Parts: sequence; structure tokens; C-alpha cells
Amino acid sequence: MEERMRNVEQNLRNVKLLLQEKVSQLKDQLHRNTKADKMIKDLYIENSQLLKALEVTENQQKVTEKNNYLLEEKISSLNKIVRDLSPSPVPAVPYHFTRS
Repeated sequence: MEERMRNVEQNLRNVKLLLQEKVSQLKDQLHRNTKADKMIKDLYIENSQLLKALEVTENQQKVTEKNNYLLEEKISSLNKIVRDLSPSPVPAVPYHFTRS
């Protein structure tokens, strides 16, 4: 009976050591998971900020493209006005220079 009790006590000690090791492993895993969770949250926030910045940049690009188009139309209109205002080219008269 004593021998059996010693075996049971030894088994209990072994199980206790195994459980302590597993608890230690799980605490370590929890610590790593907590760090990973914080990093994911930080990346989510950064991604959100980058998306907002991208949206602002895209809107600015659209406005700039519209302004460029309007400026090109104005340049085209001004060129037409200048062409209409310019006198038709006078035919070139040959110029002869003579020395006296």
C-alpha cells in the first residue's frame, strides 16, 4: 500500500511539474499574443490614416486636373483670339541693299 502511495505521489508531482510548465508556456504565448494584438491595432490605425491621406491626395489631383483642363481651354481660346487679331501676313518684299 505504501509503495502504491509513493507511486501516486510521484505521479502527482510529475503532473504538477507538467502543469506548471504548460502554465509558463501559456503565459508566454499570452504575452506574445498581446504584443501582436497591439501591433495589429497600431497598423490598423496607421492604415486608416494612410487611407484618409490618399483620399485627400486623390481629391487634390482631381481638382488640379480640372484646373489644368480649364487652363488649357483658356489658352486655346486666347490663341484663337490672337490669331484673329493678328493681321494676315504681308508678303515679303525683297530688299536689295546697294552701296554707293
